[in-house]
Amino acid sequence: MYQTSNSKLTNRERILACIFRNPSISRTGIAQLTGITPATVSHTIFQLQQVQLVFEAGHDLEDSSSAGRKRVSLDIRPEYAAALGLEFTKKTLTACVTNLKGKVLYQYQIPYSENLSLTITETIIQVLQMVLKDCGIPLDSFCGIGIGVPGHVTEKGTFVINSSNIWQTFDANKIRDAFSLPVVFENNVRCMALGQYLFHPDYTPENFAFFHVGAGMFCANIVDGSLFTGHTFISGEIGHIIANPNGLRCECGKQGCLQTVASESWLIKNTRQLYQLDSFGILHRLVSSPEEITTETIAAAYSLGDEAVCTIVSNALKYLGIAISNIAILNNPEKIYLHGQLFSHPLVHSELSSILTQQLTFVENDYVKNFEICPFDTLDGATGACALAIQKIFLKKGLTE
Repeated sequence: MYQTSNSKLTNRERILACIFRNPSISRTGIAQLTGITPATVSHTIFQLQQVQLVFEAGHDLEDSSSAGRKRVSLDIRPEYAAALGLEFTKKTLTACVTNLKGKVLYQYQIPYSENLSLTITETIIQVLQMVLKDCGIPLDSFCGIGIGVPGHVTEKGTFVINSSNIWQTFDANKIRDAFSLPVVFENNVRCMALGQYLFHPDYTPENFAFFHVGAGMFCANIVDGSLFTGHTFISGEIGHIIANPNGLRCECGKQGCLQTVASESWLIKNTRQLYQLDSFGILHRLVSSPEEITTETIAAAYSLGDEAVCTIVSNALKYLGIAISNIAILNNPEKIYLHGQLFSHPLVHSELSSILTQQLTFVENDYVKNFEICPFDTLDGATGACALAIQKIFLKKGLTE
């Protein structure tokens, strides 16, 4: 629930943010949560109603039995504007269009290839232009474009800071110059966290950590409703904390990084090596070559009890459990969301929950309830990029000015 009164925001921005985070709130409720005077709230709501951005959703049922005039609940009109979001990773490039509530109106996806990494800037421009043309939504209905990157864009906007060298041709400024719409960039997992925050207000708190495991791993943090980015780009790079000082050398140059034992790409790499060494394992019943091994293959072999695969997965979950519990101890967020394809498998979830419980035996018995598995969807990064555009562009400027 939105309860802050950030002095850096205008009254209009604070009121809009409050309605986004508190659907069906009354004018009185807005005044109480934001600290803005009732008169200013009413005047601003009138202006937002005039442009049909905010509408009266009905009477506030909580006050229906109270004496006097019933409070009228307010909400955002979802179709007032659209956002275009795009995410690219070593798996796919995904783009989608959403309304202001995060409903996906159009989507497009292409798989990763070596050519994509070499032409990433040109491909992004082409895909965005194609989506704007084919989605059937007028250009002037878009508030802007959000792009989730697998790393960090420098202040000059020239390239992605990333431990991998595959995105060296990325040029944020060239992408900005290609469109009349405003374009904003952010780390893709931070975009996912914003999507969780903005599009799921009913059950998402103001303070939480969003721990994503994919080809790499990252932990985004929302503090008092805002992204915590830290002093430099290294904030959130949980995959590069040391899990085992004597472990494998990471692509970043360090030895024993967490992602070398627990990221999808390294799990797949290690399992493919196992496939070649063990010709009698369950893996050979699931796929005919090591190149066919995916996260789903690993989860299937784990579920079927392949001893060697279970060792790899359990080892990964042990180190993940330690890292996640450390986040809980250091930051104590209201929630820690766990996001990734591997987490969606029930047996993996069960073993990880057991590890987390063991790691936190010195706190309340029900603390493990603060951990929540987010449903995984390949569109999560792109819809999160839409949330980025809505928060950074629409809520700051909107289409009413």
